[in-house]
Amino acid sequence: MTCRLSLPLACMLLAGLCSAVPLPHLHKRPPARAATQAVQPQDTIHVGSLNLHRCQGVSGYCGSVARALDPTNQVWGTIRIQFEYYPHTDTTRPALPPIMAAEGGPGYATSGSRDGYLGLFAPLNDRRDILLVDERGTGKSQAVDCPLLQGEPDSRPPGIHACSAQLGDTRYLYGSGLAADDVAAILDALGIAVVNLYGDSYGTYFAQTFAGRHPERLRSVVLDSAYPVRGLSPWYPEIAITARYAFDAACRRSPTCSELPGTSMGRIDALVAALRVHPFSGPTHDANGVPRTVAANATNLANLMVANATQSVVYRELDPAARAYLDKGDPAPLLRLLAENQLTDTSGGVPSDPAEFSSAMFVAVSCQDYPQIYDMNSPLPLRHQQRNHALANKQQTDPYVYAPFTVAEFDKVPLDTSVLDLCLDWEAPAVAPLYPPGEPVPANADFTQAPVLVMSGDLDSLTPALQGTQAAALFEHGRQVIVANSFHVTAVGDQDNCASGIVQRFVRTLDPGNTSCAQRVAEVHLVPRFVHAAQELDPATPLAGNHGTDADLRVVAATAQTLGDVLARWWVNYSGAGVGLRGGTFSYASPSNLTNFKLDAMRWVDDVQVSGRMNWDYDYPGAVTAQVHVVGGPNETGDLAFAWNSHMPLAQATITGKIGGRTIVATLYAP
Repeated sequence: MTCRLSLPLACMLLAGLCSAVPLPHLHKRPPARAATQAVQPQDTIHVGSLNLHRCQGVSGYCGSVARALDPTNQVWGTIRIQFEYYPHTDTTRPALPPIMAAEGGPGYATSGSRDGYLGLFAPLNDRRDILLVDERGTGKSQAVDCPLLQGEPDSRPPGIHACSAQLGDTRYLYGSGLAADDVAAILDALGIAVVNLYGDSYGTYFAQTFAGRHPERLRSVVLDSAYPVRGLSPWYPEIAITARYAFDAACRRSPTCSELPGTSMGRIDALVAALRVHPFSGPTHDANGVPRTVAANATNLANLMVANATQSVVYRELDPAARAYLDKGDPAPLLRLLAENQLTDTSGGVPSDPAEFSSAMFVAVSCQDYPQIYDMNSPLPLRHQQRNHALANKQQTDPYVYAPFTVAEFDKVPLDTSVLDLCLDWEAPAVAPLYPPGEPVPANADFTQAPVLVMSGDLDSLTPALQGTQAAALFEHGRQVIVANSFHVTAVGDQDNCASGIVQRFVRTLDPGNTSCAQRVAEVHLVPRFVHAAQELDPATPLAGNHGTDADLRVVAATAQTLGDVLARWWVNYSGAGVGLRGGTFSYASPSNLTNFKLDAMRWVDDVQVSGRMNWDYDYPGAVTAQVHVVGGPNETGDLAFAWNSHMPLAQATITGKIGGRTIVATLYAP
C-alpha cells in the first residue's frame, strides 16, 4: 500500500501500504520541524567497520553496504544499500540504543522523509543515534525504474506487465524479507546490537517482517498506522467497515452535523444509489486549480472514500456535498472533491523521479509480499481464471464486503487502491521459489519479545485500527493506542502534540505512559451546508457591542466558511495556488511552521467576495488569524478580523470589524 505525505517530508507515505491496501495517492501532512543537529567538525567518522562521510546538504553521515541481490545466487548481481546516520549529540554520557525509521510505500525512500523522522525523534537524539536506511530498490539504494509504469498516474496493466518483463528473474528479489536482511547486515557493519525500530504505513509491514526475521535485534518497535504481516485478508474488508464508521463518527462529533436527521452514511448511501441510476460528468477544478471534467459515478466515489480519506477534507465535505447534490441539485462541491482525488499530471508527460517514489517497487513488493485472491505461482492465463472465480464467489457469498459499493464497483477502482487485480500481470517466479510470494516472514518464525506499540488513527480507513489490532496481537508484548479524530500516520508531523509524545515516551521508557490525550484530539469541522447565498446560512452569534444586522452576521458566516474552505484546500494542494468553489483565487507559502495565505476575491458563495490574508501556525496549539476585506452585496463592504485555534476541540472563532460601517462583534463554531 502506499500513501504520500507532504512534499517537504518527501511524501512519507499521503505515505506506504499506507494501509491494508497499496495506495500511492498524494496525501499531505504539515512539515514536521526538523531536529537541530549539533555541528560535527569531522568530514568522516568511523562507526563499526565502516567509514561514513558527511552527507551532501544534510547534517548526517552517509554510508552503504553491498549486498547480493539474491543471497542464494540463483540470480547473479549485487545491490548497494545506502543509509544516513545521525550521531547522538551529547558525548558526555554513554550512548543508548539507536533509533531506526522505516518509510511507507512500498516505493518511497526513507531518506526522503528525514525531516519528519529527525523532528519526531529530536528529543531523543541527545543519547541515541538515528539511522535511516533506503530499502533495496528505493531512493539512493538503486531505485528501480520501469519507465512506462513510472509515467502512469496510477498502476495500469500495460505498465505492470512491461515492468515484470523488464525486471525478469529479479522481479521477486525486492520483497520485505530481503530488505529486512539488508538492514540486519547494515547493523552488523555499524556494530549495532539492537535498535528501536519505528515504521509508518508500509514501514510497519517492513518492521513486522524485521521483527520476525531478526527478533533479537530489537529493543522496541513502534508501528504507526499498521496492518498485519500475518493473517491479512486479500479482500481488505476492514477498509469499508472503517470508512462507514468514520463518516458517521465524524458527523456525530461535529455540531454542524450531529443534529441532522439520519446518519452520514445514510446520506452517502443515497448519493451512491443516485449515481448508479444517473451518473454524470461536469466541469470543475482540481486541487491545484487546474480545470478538469470529472465523472461522478459509484466507482469514483468508492475511490474517493477509500483513497483520499486519510486527511480531514473528505470527511469534512462529502456529507454536505451529498446533501447539496441530492437536495439542491448542486453538483459543484461533489465534482470538486472527486477532481481533488484524481492526480493531475503536472510533469508534462515526463515520468516522476523513481528515487522519490518507485512505482516499480510499489508493484514488486506488493506482488511479492501481500496475499492475493489468486495464486501468484500460477501462469497468467490460469491466474486470470482464478481471479474471475474468486470475484464471482465473493459476489455470491459476501456481496456487501465493500458496502455501500458492490464488489464489481470496487473492482473498477484504480489498481493502486482496489489492489485486487494489481498483480494479475506480474509474471510468476522464474526461478525456484526460495522467496515464496506472500511469506515475508517464515511460517515457523517467532516474533520479537521486545515491547511493541501500535498507533492507529480512528478515522484512518487506509490502515484501519482493526488491522492495527491484528498487528498488535502478533506480539506477546504488543499494545495499541487509538488516537481519536486522527487519520493515517499519527506521530510524524503531529499537529496535536499527542501521538508524537506517546511515541517518544515509549522509546525512552518502553511504556507509553499516560495516553489520555489520544481522546482529546479536536473533531473534524464539517461544513454545515453548501449554499449559493449567504442568507441561506445560520448567522454568527452576536456578542456584546455588536451592531451588525442579521444579514451582516450571515455574511460573517459565509466569510468564515470561505476561510475554512481555503484552509482545507492546503491538504490537497501542491502547487501553492488554487481557486475558490464559486470563483476567485488563493495562494500560500509555508516558511518555517507558519503558512501564509493570500485570498483574492474568493467566493465560497455567489454573493460574498473575500480578499486579504490568513495565517495558520500548524504547530500546537494551531492559531489561525485572518484580516480580510469583504464585499457582501452591491453596496455592502467591510473589513473583518478572525481568530480561532485549529487544534482545540469545539473551537469557536471570534470575529470583529465593520460591515457597512456597522460594528461587528460575534462568534461562531470555527470553520
